[in-house]
Amino acid sequence: MKIAILHEMLIKFWGAEKVVETFLEAFPKADLFTLIYDEKKVWDFFPKEKINKQCFNLKTQKTYNLTKRQRFCLPHMAKSVEQLDFSKYDVVLCSSSWFTHWAITKPETKFIVYYHSPARYMWDWTNEYKRDLKIPKLIKPLFIYKLNKLLLKLRQWDYIASKRHNITLANSNNTANRIKKYYKLNSQILFPPIETERFWNQTEIQNTNYYKLAEKHNFSTKNYYIIISALTEFKKIDVAINAFNKLPNNKLVIIWDWDFKEELQKLAKNNICFVWKQYWDNLVALVQNSLWLIFPWEEDFWMVPVEVMSAWLPIFALNKGWLTETVIAWKTWEFFNNPDWIDFINSFENFHQNNLNWKYNPKDCKKQAEKFSKQNFINQIKEIVEN
Repeated sequence: MKIAILHEMLIKFWGAEKVVETFLEAFPKADLFTLIYDEKKVWDFFPKEKINKQCFNLKTQKTYNLTKRQRFCLPHMAKSVEQLDFSKYDVVLCSSSWFTHWAITKPETKFIVYYHSPARYMWDWTNEYKRDLKIPKLIKPLFIYKLNKLLLKLRQWDYIASKRHNITLANSNNTANRIKKYYKLNSQILFPPIETERFWNQTEIQNTNYYKLAEKHNFSTKNYYIIISALTEFKKIDVAINAFNKLPNNKLVIIWDWDFKEELQKLAKNNICFVWKQYWDNLVALVQNSLWLIFPWEEDFWMVPVEVMSAWLPIFALNKGWLTETVIAWKTWEFFNNPDWIDFINSFENFHQNNLNWKYNPKDCKKQAEKFSKQNFINQIKEIVEN
């Protein structure tokens, strides 16, 4: 059986890319396709020789090579994915947040789409997307006018393309509901793979850069909270920073990177530090030695909270979206309710005291996380592909 794995962009390594990595672990002989590839950023996970040669001739790839900005590739995404030739494959396994479900396959090819979400800027986040665009005021009205026309066409094409595949998988009930609303499709839930064992086994700190980071940024074991998130406008890390600016006695460590990092740094006071991208044991050490995770906003399925539960830690988060599917209220997490964090500080202080009083049993956190292990995911995706 000849299998192709398709993913929009391999220019970073976040949750969706972990899913693709696990697809390759389940099907090591599969060919890997993508619309944009950046070897410098992902060569550790997806070496260039693994990428099908068709991908390097796409307009999306050529545009990215010139600009290094994925947004400039947007007008070419639809045509590029339809140009890919999958005629020699028995199965096309697609990881989709944007356009890859637009791929064209033969009737006899089993086409499986694993949705991280329907494209959010195209559907439920359209207004936020337009509002957050950094466009000069003089030309923004004309730009928005043109963008609205483009988005209208994209939504029409996106709906039509959603009918091309045979099997619909969703990463959460939250995503499944969105697929039902926008594409009128029922889907099977398959939670993403979590490396639970990596997080619940105690990491040898001496073999990581933990102490160097702690000394540089003035934090120590079990005296800080963490946020692990891409630093983009949509993740609302700025709201978290503004809240912690009012909590000067509480240390916040922000892990990861991306385009909004400079703006966020300017907002942060001395009790907030950025340690940027961390992988493998470095990341695990930072998680295991923290107090708990702060979850800043709504996601379709964010792997980080489950990883943190694997490290025996509770979660403090916004009471919205998929998170309510994977955690147990007042047992492995507590929450605030207002998206603008108006109730954050009072809820945070109550949660902090409960945590110090050992209200949250570490064994409950670990037990809940075990349901989302990578091996469970591999077993299920193999059954779906091979059955």
